[in-house]
Amino acid sequence: MRIFRLINGGAVSSFVVLDGRVFVLMVDPITALKLHYEGRQVPLGPSVNVDLDELLGRDYTYNGLRFTKPYDPPEVWGSGIVYEVARARYTEEDVAMIKGRSIYELVYDAERPEIFFKGTANRCVGHGEPIAIRSDSEWTLPEPELGVVIDSRGHILAYTISDDVSARDLEAQNPLYLPQSKIYNGSCAIGPFLVTPDEVGNPYNLDITMRIIRGDEVIFEGTTNTSKMRRRVEEQIKYLIRNNDVPDGTLLSTGTAIVPGRDKGLRHGDIVEITITKLGTQKTPAIKLKS
Repeated sequence: MRIFRLINGGAVSSFVVLDGRVFVLMVDPITALKLHYEGRQVPLGPSVNVDLDELLGRDYTYNGLRFTKPYDPPEVWGSGIVYEVARARYTEEDVAMIKGRSIYELVYDAERPEIFFKGTANRCVGHGEPIAIRSDSEWTLPEPELGVVIDSRGHILAYTISDDVSARDLEAQNPLYLPQSKIYNGSCAIGPFLVTPDEVGNPYNLDITMRIIRGDEVIFEGTTNTSKMRRRVEEQIKYLIRNNDVPDGTLLSTGTAIVPGRDKGLRHGDIVEITITKLGTQKTPAIKLKS
């Protein structure tokens, strides 16, 4: 089952793709995912004839029907330094050190993963909607990640594409600035679809590709595979919910292995394109926020 939402003006409607057909979803996406997980019937309305490829080509400047984020996550959390390449890439000269090792190296080797609060629904955008560069950041990067939607007990309800947009210069300046690096308006993109585990199959063999497009030029392209995860999703979830109640529909962004350098920081007008096997392609324009 694949869930997506369309917006027309201020009205948002939810839909389901089943066996290649599109149906109106008669309950909210979180309820639908819980029903599907429990093996119960999901209430569907009539089938509709829509051209998903054509709709996916529209962005936030389009006045009519277009994609938006597939649901409103009550909480979004992130996990960091999950892949070895991230540990190495994040070790910059000005990063905090403890006993001769960077804080990122220490976290990578530690038993406890890095888990951080990322945001709420109002800070998230969907496919075709703009991610943001903080007004006080000169080095902001997209971070393409496998997103997992969980219930309050940590069961995986769905997978999605997540972009953990981060002001890397703030984080590198001082680790205590991590919340400001991670949490601000437009700092997370999700979608275009929520895809249930039965359609995804093995989550540890998914290709993740990201491109940054500036004008007519691809200025960065990188690829990884979820098989390279040092920390499995289940381990991340275990630490997330330990002594920490989360609501149904919580989104966990499970870390990135694609980290562009300082010379590839986002600029106003760039397009970020993220593709994950079986989850689709997310495209978002970047905008620079005003002070």
